[in-house]
Order: sequence, then structure tokens, then C-alpha cells
Amino acid sequence: MSAPDGASVNEVVCDAQQNKQSFSDANSSILTNGQSIGLTLTAEASFLSLGAVIVVFILIMRNLLHYRRSLPNGDWKLLRTPADIYMLSLFSYDLVQAIGGILNVRWAHDGIVTTGPYCTAQGIIKQMGALGVALLTLILTIHTFTTALWSVGAEARSFAFGVVAFTCLFVVLWVGISNGIHKDFETPTPFWCWIGPKYNGERLAGEYIWMWIALFASVVMYVPVHFWMKGHLSVDGEKWYKFPHKISSYPLAYSVMVIPLSVSRWLQVSHQNVPSATTFFGLVMFNLSGALNVLLFLVVRPDLLLFTPPEELGNSSVELVNPSISSAKFPDMIEHDQSPQPTRLGLMNEV
Repeated sequence: MSAPDGASVNEVVCDAQQNKQSFSDANSSILTNGQSIGLTLTAEASFLSLGAVIVVFILIMRNLLHYRRSLPNGDWKLLRTPADIYMLSLFSYDLVQAIGGILNVRWAHDGIVTTGPYCTAQGIIKQMGALGVALLTLILTIHTFTTALWSVGAEARSFAFGVVAFTCLFVVLWVGISNGIHKDFETPTPFWCWIGPKYNGERLAGEYIWMWIALFASVVMYVPVHFWMKGHLSVDGEKWYKFPHKISSYPLAYSVMVIPLSVSRWLQVSHQNVPSATTFFGLVMFNLSGALNVLLFLVVRPDLLLFTPPEELGNSSVELVNPSISSAKFPDMIEHDQSPQPTRLGLMNEV
């Protein structure tokens, strides 16, 4: 994308009226052509995530109708496991986050970021989406880990609904109260609207700390799962289990989404000179969250949300056994029979 009328990427693109507005509003941020291009790329990444999530929702509706036709009296549910509940909630927050990123289109077009109702709306939407995605990512990580190691919570649907409801309440209250008690809470920062620089504590407590906890948990908790996958850890001397081969892609994907933007933001808070291109790269990766979550879902957890054909539903849930606890059902695992070598995980070819 080139600058209009042969202008340099470092020239501003706002008109005289917008330039006058920037002088009357101390929080306004005038954009250069290059920065407008960068914002456009971030909005395109959000459009991609929005489209991916919408496609998944359409496929879920298709699956639901297919099940109703094929098994009208069958024992099936759309949200039959906690993982289904958590995944659907994650996609919902991905949708909200994508909408917040798409709103960058206005700033890219106008060449200036200003305070006002539009700015406040973007800040609120971005807060709710990013915080919700971080919390649900953390919850999914903990659920996967505890279910794998101890078979805890594999069928606790009521508990999962409660966790999701509490998460939603926390997100709404945190964002709503923060905006209600603080003046100029959502301001240009400087390329889009978000929590203003006067409220670094709220930035940490309301978003970054949860993103970093989710990232840390993803790395730490998926490592044992990865070793199970490689066959270096055993669960039972009689039966062996293995997660889908690409389960270790979760921490890698979340790292790619979170680390670039976190680093650039942290440097800005530390009053370091950060090139705008670095910030935009981080935001592009962050705004691809929805698309990457959809990709991981389709590759790693295709048995959730009725993506298993009705005729295979009876075989989609497999048993997870640990000698110290009772058995449970977890739809993302593949059951394995006795292994000839008790120090490795073995595959069972069911007849």
C-alpha cells in the first residue's frame, strides 16, 4: 500500500479541521501515512479473525441442525463437556476482540485518533475482548491439564457454566467500574484507543497480568502433556494415553500472539523509543488471535462442538483412567491399550 498522491509515509494525512481538533484535544494523536498503513493492517488482521470465528459459528449451527435431523431423539448435546463450554466462550471473546480491532479503520482513514464516544467504545470493546480471551485461555489450559493428570472436572458441566458466568461477570464489572470511576480512562495510546497512560496499574491488573499468567500456564502445563505425547511420561502401568500430536502448538501460538505486543507496550511504558512498525507488528499478531484459535480448534480439538459426525459420536468420548482416582470422559484424548514397553505411551489400533 502506497501513500496517497506520492506523499511520504512520514507525512500526516489529517485535514485542516482534524488538525485544528488535535490542538483543542491534548489527548489526540496525529498519524503519519505509514502509521495509517500500519493501522489498516491491524484492522485487516481483525477482519480475518472475525471471519474465521463467524465461519466456526456457522459450522456449529450446521452441525446442530445435522444432529437434530440424524439423531432427533439421541443422547447428545452441543455443550456436552466442559471443554465445549470453554471453547465456545473463547470464540465469543475472540469475536468481541476482533470487533475492537476493526474499529481502527476509522483512525486509519482520518489520520488522527481522538477522544470521544467512538474512542471510549473501542477501548471498552478491546478491554473486554482481550481480558476475556486471556481468562478463557487460562481456564482451558488448567482444565486440559487437570483432566489429563487427575481426571478432575472432565464431566463437570455445571461447574464449567459457573466458571464462564463468573468470568463474564468479572469482565463486565471490571471494565464497567473502571470506566465509571476514572476520568479519561479510554484515550488514544497513541495509535488506537485503550486504557490511558495515567492508569498503568489498571492496564496491568485488567489485562496484561492475565495475559502473562495465561502464557506462563500454557508453557508450564502443556510441557507434561508434550512429554506424554513423546512417550517419556507414563500414567498407568496397564493403560496408556496420548493427546493429539499437535497439542504442544497451544503455548507456541499464544506466545506468538502475546509476546510481541507485550514487549513493545512494556518498552513504551518504560519510556523507551519503540518504532511504530514494531508496535503494529505486535498488534497484527495479537489481532490474529481469533483466526489462530479457530485453526488450533480445527486441527487439535475437532471432536468438540458437534464436529464429530453423529455416527461416530459413540466413539468420540474415551476413558481416562488413573489408578488413584475414578474414571472420567474427555473427548480430546485417544485411548491406548497396553504397551509392550511400560515406559512409553503406546497406540492401540482398535478393531
